[in-house]
Amino acid sequence: MERSNLGRYVTTVLLAVTLVGAAGWAAPVVLEPDAGGSGYTVEHVYVRADDRITTAALYLPDGDERVPGVVFGAGSGTAPALYSNYGAALATNGFAVLVAGGTRELEAGRPVRWETRRETAALFERATRNYLDWVAYLERHPRVDGDRLVVGGHSGGANSAYRVAYERPDVAGVVAIAGRFPPERNGTLRTNLLLATGSEDSLVPPRKLVDVSATLTGTAVRPGERAGSFEDGTAVRVVVAEGATHLSEADDPRLVRATTDWALRSVGESPPADLGVTVRSLGSAVSRFLFGLVGVLAGTALTKRALASRLGDPQRRGAAVAVVWLAGLATVLHTTLSRRLYYLGPMPAQSTKYLLLAALLAVVGLALDRVASRQSWSGARVGASLLELAYLFVPAGAFVLLSTRFVTFQLVTTTVLSAAVLGVLAAFAAELALLGVRRRTRWVAIGFAVLWLVPAVVPPYL
Repeated sequence: MERSNLGRYVTTVLLAVTLVGAAGWAAPVVLEPDAGGSGYTVEHVYVRADDRITTAALYLPDGDERVPGVVFGAGSGTAPALYSNYGAALATNGFAVLVAGGTRELEAGRPVRWETRRETAALFERATRNYLDWVAYLERHPRVDGDRLVVGGHSGGANSAYRVAYERPDVAGVVAIAGRFPPERNGTLRTNLLLATGSEDSLVPPRKLVDVSATLTGTAVRPGERAGSFEDGTAVRVVVAEGATHLSEADDPRLVRATTDWALRSVGESPPADLGVTVRSLGSAVSRFLFGLVGVLAGTALTKRALASRLGDPQRRGAAVAVVWLAGLATVLHTTLSRRLYYLGPMPAQSTKYLLLAALLAVVGLALDRVASRQSWSGARVGASLLELAYLFVPAGAFVLLSTRFVTFQLVTTTVLSAAVLGVLAAFAAELALLGVRRRTRWVAIGFAVLWLVPAVVPPYL
């Protein structure tokens, strides 16, 4: 009787934790039902040009009519997913939007060795060349009206947008958020120009934008002021988001709305009274992810207890538990970090990566399974843990080495990202083991997760 009461108590606690985790994950969606995803689609693409490749996200409004376009350059070292609020807001208001992230250089199809360049001019020249490739990519899209283009970006992306506007004087407008370094050119920039930053941005303080406006237009425009007109393409405005820092500018609602309003006016559209923009913060996505993670952990254990009396076959029961875990993890990641921080979804254009990792997982998994079946020590906790870790890290490690081709900088970066992914999966593998899920079933489930997540954080060289 006492044992029965303990079992009910454990079940009640697991159910409560699962519900709390699910509520924390779902609450922002329920409270903000219109926060993106309606009226547009998002495609994750690679922009290839000569010896360069860029990871990007393409937002397209529903329908088949031609629409104006916006190219938005992400900040240095960041991913397009960080700027999903800008893509969603602009697409909701009728723009095709290319949010471009990091660009990697290739040589004969292979990445060049990492090189440190100290000449600022050379860095800006390279970044501008990459940005011009993005503009050309969006212009070629059949849905885009190439005569109505706006360029913009955040931080490093904004610095490149300045230079592209000089190279492409036909662009309808520029939206530069925290762009500190305008080019030193003779002559003023002849296009509609929005300069923005946060009041707490220590890298690009508001006073710096007064100097930037003077450099680009010949007129020192102060925060809150506007000069020129949209009719002749000389409108200039400086916007400061109170309380925003350099990082939080990526999801500041005032800057997202100002960007959307400016882009509409620049292409000759009258902004509606309500832009229909709902912004979700990065903190909200991280909070939802953590709540969801707790919910998945508890829900997986709860599933095991619920199936104990319904499925007598341990193998079938373990398979059901593994499927519930994998589905829960996929749902949580896809709806949180994958949308707001780093895209973790499949990239069909990179099928070679998936085939390579699948082969490594199969070969290593079969070899380790044979070892586990023959060695008595594999039944001990330490031996089983070592085999578990080997299955996680050996194929993934080989994959990272092969896919980065030993390029030092990318190898270090990808190793850190992959280690974080594998660390989370190791925790789940330990839970599945504690729940009694058989080794082969467990490894199949973990293998699917590795195959899904690790290629997403590896450079697109293959």
